[in-house]
Amino acid sequence: MHSRLDQDPFAPPRPSKRLRNWVLALLAHAVLVGAFMWKVSPPVAVEQAAVEAELWSDTFVQAAPRAAVPVPQPAPEPEPIPEPEPTPEPEPEPEPVPLPPPPAPPQPSQQELQAERDAEIALQERKKQEAEQKQRELAAQKAKEKAEREKAEKAEQSKLEKEKAEQARKDKAEQERKDKLEQQKRDKAEQQKKDRLEKEKREKAEKEKREKEKLEKEKAAKLAAEKKAADDKRKKEQAAKDAKAAKELERMRQENLKNMAAQAGSGGTGSAEKSSGPNGGKGTGGGTAGHSAGYGAKVAAKVKPNIVYPDMVSGNPRAEVRVRAAPDGTITGVQLVQSSGNKAWDDAVVRALHKTDTLPRDTNGKVPSEFLIGFRPQD
Repeated sequence: MHSRLDQDPFAPPRPSKRLRNWVLALLAHAVLVGAFMWKVSPPVAVEQAAVEAELWSDTFVQAAPRAAVPVPQPAPEPEPIPEPEPTPEPEPEPEPVPLPPPPAPPQPSQQELQAERDAEIALQERKKQEAEQKQRELAAQKAKEKAEREKAEKAEQSKLEKEKAEQARKDKAEQERKDKLEQQKRDKAEQQKKDRLEKEKREKAEKEKREKEKLEKEKAAKLAAEKKAADDKRKKEQAAKDAKAAKELERMRQENLKNMAAQAGSGGTGSAEKSSGPNGGKGTGGGTAGHSAGYGAKVAAKVKPNIVYPDMVSGNPRAEVRVRAAPDGTITGVQLVQSSGNKAWDDAVVRALHKTDTLPRDTNGKVPSEFLIGFRPQD
């Protein structure tokens, strides 16, 4: 909206609104007068009644082309109405002249009536056919819609069944996975229980083994102590016996020397028998000058610790063996000369001599090359 300041100061002054109102009022009166005059004027000619009829034929007849509908032209823009000049007041209108009554319409003929009835019948028949056609089309449309609906329902049902089957498969897979996890947990728990039981069993067995070994060690220690005590006692007894035997041998040697001296003085010849040890073994010179009276006791003292014979022997049998040795004392041969009657004791004596390996030297620093020695279990 423009303000007064926007108005051109050099433009002519605008006409007053009162003049415009007078012009509009005059135009309205003129339109009313024209309309009244057109209404009361008689018609130039009475339009004849139009009769519409439809014709049907067995053969196809192409209908006449429709008349071209004129394209409505756009109305020209109205030119601006110039402001009319003030007119004088209109004169009073004359009284309207009454018009004569219109003539009666002509009556239709018999042919026209028959044609009208035929047209009406044809129209009804066509409407009936159209209705039947419409019913058929409607039925076909309904059947088509029903088929499409059934197809859609079937597709939806198939989709639901597939989804249901897929869900069932997923549920089954999930259940199998859960069952597998549960089975793994149970297997793990059973394995842990089995490992624990095996560990407890192993620890128990190790504990029992340690206790058994401890008891065996204690028993072995006790047996060793008892054996040591028995060995010590036997050694003491044997030492006493050896001392007694040595004393007896020394006495016998002195007597033998006296006898030899007496025989030498009388010019006789002979051989001297010497005791080889406390067990009554006899030895021969074997190419040496013999051995001392206590040499048999020294050999027995070294061999007896190697005799292993756990069985009890009835009585006190004597096993006599022949021993050959090298000059350095190495035992080169062991021969059983007289059995004790107990083969196990004989074998134990032979094994002990082989285990001894070397013999001690005599008082003269030499080792006899061959001599006899006897062993008894209780000596």
